[in-house]
Amino acid sequence: MRELPVGYFDFSKDEALNFQLNRFYSSGTIEYAELMEIGQRVKGFEEWVAYFTTLGDDAQSNGNFLKAAQCYRAAQFYTLGEKKDKNGIPMKKVLYEKCRSNYDRVYDKVAGLNYERIPYQNSYLPVYYMKQKSSRKTIVIHGGYDSFVQEFMEFVFFFYEKGYDVFFFEGPGQGEALLRGNLKMTSRWEECTSAVLDYFSLNNVTLIGISLGGYLALRAAAYDKRITGLILYDLIYDFYGSLKARMGKTKGRIFDQMTKNKNHPLWKMVNKKMDNIYFTKWLLQQGYEIYENVHTPFEYFNHIKQYNTRKISSLITQDTLVLAGERDIYTIYYQNQLDALVNAKSVTGRIFTKEESADHHCQIGNLMLVLRTMEDWQRSIEE
Repeated sequence: MRELPVGYFDFSKDEALNFQLNRFYSSGTIEYAELMEIGQRVKGFEEWVAYFTTLGDDAQSNGNFLKAAQCYRAAQFYTLGEKKDKNGIPMKKVLYEKCRSNYDRVYDKVAGLNYERIPYQNSYLPVYYMKQKSSRKTIVIHGGYDSFVQEFMEFVFFFYEKGYDVFFFEGPGQGEALLRGNLKMTSRWEECTSAVLDYFSLNNVTLIGISLGGYLALRAAAYDKRITGLILYDLIYDFYGSLKARMGKTKGRIFDQMTKNKNHPLWKMVNKKMDNIYFTKWLLQQGYEIYENVHTPFEYFNHIKQYNTRKISSLITQDTLVLAGERDIYTIYYQNQLDALVNAKSVTGRIFTKEESADHHCQIGNLMLVLRTMEDWQRSIEE
């Protein structure tokens, strides 16, 4: 596996756009100078979508298929769910297919990398995997809220090169499972995880959950003891609580009251305000696309209350690694999560810092550091 760049930079004054630009830098897909130019040029989300679509077209024409895939993914990511092309097809799906065709051009040619669709409910789960002739152990990985497996292919290569069998699957609400298979996300993540373990006859695995996967993986491990190692990358102790905490105590208390009453008089004002702010509108529409029967802000914020580990953390009996970034909004519950793992075989935690260029969500800025941290921990529980 190639070395990945280190550093978190101010490519854009917009925090949300800047985080995404740093994701591209951390994955080594787009060079620093070009990202700096993009950050200075692109000032808003609609401009972002148009710019990255064009950039994807150019990269594809020049035969740079990995960059093209990443650019189409960038455009797809911030496209509103309500947007459609001239044929009435959602632009999220149109851009996904462009993105996916370029990823396939890259990864279909990688020796030893297998791709399979396994039956699940009335659809299927996509799985990429690499197997050793003689493996140390099996690592199973999945993403979070709206991830694509192809964005994290370096994780597969990293652990495979360290001697592990590696399986990376997309579950309901993620990538192809959602956009081709029409599987909406469920909080009952043990169901899709167990389906993967069943299909490949996997036992004694370490499960890594990325981003919202910090909740999803813990949920799976709580109910499936074929999972003997658990990595929360990063922790999601309380999805709703973390978002509410950004509002401050007073506004947070009011918002709690609102989520208990869909007819609360403030919803009309809030709904209008949310609809007029692109980022908030995008965030909600992402939820409407991903979750089953979620169509309003009231339904969205009530639905995400399910994604907390308070009651299920005591069911964890595995060796567990809890990761967090110093500046990540979910890190406010870091100690809560550690304290809740009362029955875990062992608990190890680490908060990454700005000095390490790893203090943001999922350690964007220093992915090699977090991969090596996971590997070191994995080896320690094998001894």
